[in-house]
Amino acid sequence: MTRPTLHRVASSVISVLRSHIALPAYVSPLEPFPVESAQLMPANNPLFITARFRSGSTLLWQVFHRLKGFTSYYEPLNERRWFDREHRGDRIDNTHRGVSDYAVNYENLAHLGQFFREDWTYHRLALGSESKEKRLEKYVQAMVEAAPKRPVLQFNRVDFRLPFLKARFPEAKIIHLRREHRDTWRSTLNGAENNQEWTLTSFDGLCRFYLLSWYRDLSLTFPFLWSDPDETHPYEIHYLISRLSELFALRDADVFLDYDELNQDFNGKITTLMNAIGSGDTALSALDGLYEPKPSGYDHSNDDVFYQTLENKVEQRLQQALPLRNT
Repeated sequence: MTRPTLHRVASSVISVLRSHIALPAYVSPLEPFPVESAQLMPANNPLFITARFRSGSTLLWQVFHRLKGFTSYYEPLNERRWFDREHRGDRIDNTHRGVSDYAVNYENLAHLGQFFREDWTYHRLALGSESKEKRLEKYVQAMVEAAPKRPVLQFNRVDFRLPFLKARFPEAKIIHLRREHRDTWRSTLNGAENNQEWTLTSFDGLCRFYLLSWYRDLSLTFPFLWSDPDETHPYEIHYLISRLSELFALRDADVFLDYDELNQDFNGKITTLMNAIGSGDTALSALDGLYEPKPSGYDHSNDDVFYQTLENKVEQRLQQALPLRNT
């Protein structure tokens, strides 16, 4: 199906209004993903964590919250506005084991409300290094300045804003946390099984974790993401956005962690992380009891061929749309 005229017009207008964003080079998923920092860094740099939803980033936030020497902020761009006592509510996701309060370290930060925009969750999800987003810049800067210890901002909404953050906060270091794409997909379904008959149209009422709203916004910035909603399974879009997010991180992040690696050797990988960020002398005893390895992961065997077919299709799309990697 040809891309609708309205979408073509809207995307052409938006591409003018939004600063052009340099796409990352294509890297095959078969290539080993880095799981350590490329270099050591000073111990006082702000840290920005970037991860897809359901990738274990809440666990990483808890790690930095417990360890001495860090002020760890949970999902600063979350529309619940953790700095606003009246707005944030007290609901806790029951899959976030050990969490009782997301608003830790947000007390006395009500002034952040003058910068915050709720539509950061849904709109202008991609920002280039020259993009003009003063409120976001001031919002992040205010959090960094308010932190009494080394600031750690754990994001799930900056995948495609990394060029902007790197340009505005060159002293900050970016930690990317990844998880297998099929696992994050199943996790977003809240216990439901994958249905091979879903389309984007039929999935609309079942969608959680912003998949379709992100797809609508990002496909205007990156028109190659557009797919026929009546012919496209939502896993194809989940994998497409996840892979593109991963490629942005491969280009722009400084430190890489893998959720499955954490699951296999939690203390060992956290030790490696602390060494990479210049905090190798940090005692990890505060993390005792925080994490227990999961005995088994998701079983994808029933949908293996289905998933692989869609993943191959996405890889072909990415190879056609993205620049070649310099070797």
